[in-house]
Amino acid sequence: MGRAVKDSRIDTRDARLKQKISKEPYWRLISKGIHIGYYKGSKKAGMWHARVRTPDGKRYKKEVLGKADDYHEADGKTVLTFAQAQILAHKFAEKIFKHDDLHITIKNYTVKMAIDDYLKDFKAHGKKSLYSTDKQIEAHILPAFGDRLVSSLTYRQLDQWKNKLATSDKRSRTGKCQEQKYTPYDNNDPEYSRKRRATANRIITIFKAILNHAYKTEQAESNDAWIKLKPFKNVSAAKIRFLNTDEANRLLNACTSDFRLLVRGALLTGARYGELVSLKVSDYNLESNIIHIHQSKSGKPRHIPLNQEGINFFTQITTGRNNEEFLFTRNDSHKWGKSHQARPMLEACRIAKITPSISFHELRHTYASALAMKGVPLQVIAAVLGHTDTRITHKHYAHLMPSYIADVIRQHLPNFGSTEKTNVRKIKQKVVNE
Repeated sequence: MGRAVKDSRIDTRDARLKQKISKEPYWRLISKGIHIGYYKGSKKAGMWHARVRTPDGKRYKKEVLGKADDYHEADGKTVLTFAQAQILAHKFAEKIFKHDDLHITIKNYTVKMAIDDYLKDFKAHGKKSLYSTDKQIEAHILPAFGDRLVSSLTYRQLDQWKNKLATSDKRSRTGKCQEQKYTPYDNNDPEYSRKRRATANRIITIFKAILNHAYKTEQAESNDAWIKLKPFKNVSAAKIRFLNTDEANRLLNACTSDFRLLVRGALLTGARYGELVSLKVSDYNLESNIIHIHQSKSGKPRHIPLNQEGINFFTQITTGRNNEEFLFTRNDSHKWGKSHQARPMLEACRIAKITPSISFHELRHTYASALAMKGVPLQVIAAVLGHTDTRITHKHYAHLMPSYIADVIRQHLPNFGSTEKTNVRKIKQKVVNE
């Protein structure tokens, strides 16, 4: 039986430079039966080696792969990074194992490959956040890990990357073909810091979904590197902004005629901007007084009941119109497009003296908050908003419900069987007017 080999830290330049000169390479297991080695001799730059156990399991075949990028930048040919050396090690193994007699898994599966496979599955399931997901991958995941093998990822690497995301400068919006600009990290602003950690959490969620898909489809032998990677805690508790009735009326009066219809529709339905501008006349059912959202952010349809004000409003704007017309259009008869709501909302807030100004999405919060403050159950609010469960609804709106905590305690706390009787009765204190 072969002697167990202890894995060595050779995946980073700093770790390799700390290794002592040795007659034998420092070996690290990268897949079953496959090792990558780092040989540190008297010369400055170390050398990458590969060794693969032969099909009979009795010996290793070895090969020199190239120089390590200890002092020079890698070129992918003669000077190699740890990830590039792993790819060559797997290619060397493929030459040896033309058959899978020993069921040895030869993985040459990079993070870029995992991303491509994940996005294919993402598109197949019709998920609506494809654009934003793709942008996050392109900006943050591919540059850091694209050429690395999934099998080479370590928890330490991922955790360091997570912390770097949370303290990096914020990417500013730039036009096409323009140089990317950044907002410097502000360490003195707690809210800015919270937002950066919340953004890091969203990126981590995407990356873990990619890696879990690779593991589920048996392209990764282990999920040890990322299963323990946890998001930052207590960073999603941003204060929900919503309008009171007076502010909502001022905002409506300050809007242009076409934008006013869109804002009123949001206040009466709680629908997202993208959902509203995709509505057609036929999506309002005059008999049931319900708005039909065909596909929400979760990918599922939902129905939004209307109150009397909503019934009057939608009846008025649909009467006499073709069923295939878009329900909300601009004054030039064109459809509202992506981000077309931003400037009209900013201008309406300025005129209505709503400071700081709100985003269109906060009309959705206004709708949900109004329901919560009237005591509407969270399950109902979650359903009408299209939330898949009540966790998000509870986080944002439960504190607005009158006596919510007290009602839950009284409903669920059991009777502990107290047998003591008392003749004490609660009496009302009289108020004496002097």
